[in-house]
Amino acid sequence: MNQFRSSFFSLVSIFLNVGFGFAYNKIVSVYFGPIGLSLLTHYQNLVAFFMHIPQEGINKAFINQLTQEEDSKVHTGRIIVQSVVWNVLIFLVQWVCLVVYMYWADSPLEELFLDKGSSLLIGVSFFLFVLNLLASSWMVARHKLKRYAIYTFLLGITSVIGMGFCLYFDITDSLYWIILAVTLSNFPVFIYMFLTVFRKFKYSWTDIKSLFSGKDYFMPLIIMGTVSLLSGKFLDYVVREIAFDLIGPYESGLWQSAVKISQAFVFLCGAFLSTIFYPYASECIKDKPALHAYVKKFMFLYVPVTFIGVFSMFALRDIIFQILFSKEFIKADKYFLLILIGDWLRCISWVGAYLLMASSDTRRFIVFEIISGIAFILVFILGTEYFSWEVMAMANLMRYVVYTILVILYYRSVWMVEDSRS
Repeated sequence: MNQFRSSFFSLVSIFLNVGFGFAYNKIVSVYFGPIGLSLLTHYQNLVAFFMHIPQEGINKAFINQLTQEEDSKVHTGRIIVQSVVWNVLIFLVQWVCLVVYMYWADSPLEELFLDKGSSLLIGVSFFLFVLNLLASSWMVARHKLKRYAIYTFLLGITSVIGMGFCLYFDITDSLYWIILAVTLSNFPVFIYMFLTVFRKFKYSWTDIKSLFSGKDYFMPLIIMGTVSLLSGKFLDYVVREIAFDLIGPYESGLWQSAVKISQAFVFLCGAFLSTIFYPYASECIKDKPALHAYVKKFMFLYVPVTFIGVFSMFALRDIIFQILFSKEFIKADKYFLLILIGDWLRCISWVGAYLLMASSDTRRFIVFEIISGIAFILVFILGTEYFSWEVMAMANLMRYVVYTILVILYYRSVWMVEDSRS
């Protein structure tokens, strides 16, 4: 397929993201062990929580508008302004809720937010991350994948440099500053984003006034992003808070290392779907036969490749744990199989989830998220009586077993053309 052959820089950016992610995981695991990794990972889950609605809601609507309508500097500028305003509104609501939670809850990360200076830095860098994601979405929609790879490199290298700076100068409470360095890297990257993307387009106050006239583009995907946040990232974050008490910070760090390796694979698949599958699916969403033909060819390659990837990781698990973390983390292989199976099903089911987003099928998306979220909660609550460390992996596995079944039924009834059903 021409689309795959022309996606070299997209694949480069994906591997850069994963590579830099493991670089600072390696630094923390060597210097601070499983307890330090559990703290860093929990913070990264918080970052992912904050980025979810912008990335899976607002920015998906942004991409839809760019790929389905005529482009111009005025048109793109209006969409950027409206996307930024929606991001500001969502960000403020999330930030207020987070600060209130950290003030009242007994969270492992509460020290970062009770200190006003570090809390302010986190807030600013989180919002810069949101704007950077918006600019990267424009690159994806316009197939500026070489520029997207440069952006990914800058984001990763500035994070690693910041972490190395903290360790080299032996800064007090280095682990907390290393955590901050992960998001403070957005400052120099934002300057790059501004010079290469944001200044190219035309903006006016009428763009803000027309915000609600474009709500039909944004609201369905914002609602879908919010629902998937509550049924996905929110539950993951809460489970990790519980895990600190259930199995302790050391064992939680081992479990998180297994999750990290599997989630790196999930990230590769998600980034591949976002940058390659989703834009094209959005373009031909109104042509059912063309979409079905594309999905069929895509899945013919995607399913076996992802299966081979999962199988290879399991076969080489001890070597992978030692290389990416340290010898101490080999003990985490007991978690690995259940986590890998659940995350492979997640990667397969995401194809259906992206079709739901591309077609703005809000009602069905919400139902799927609620049903799979309920499955996750029930297994987690009821499973604590029968399992110890396995309960988190079992809950994640059952969630995506249910979601995959729902997606298969959805695709057969909506997108599969009649000739293909026999």
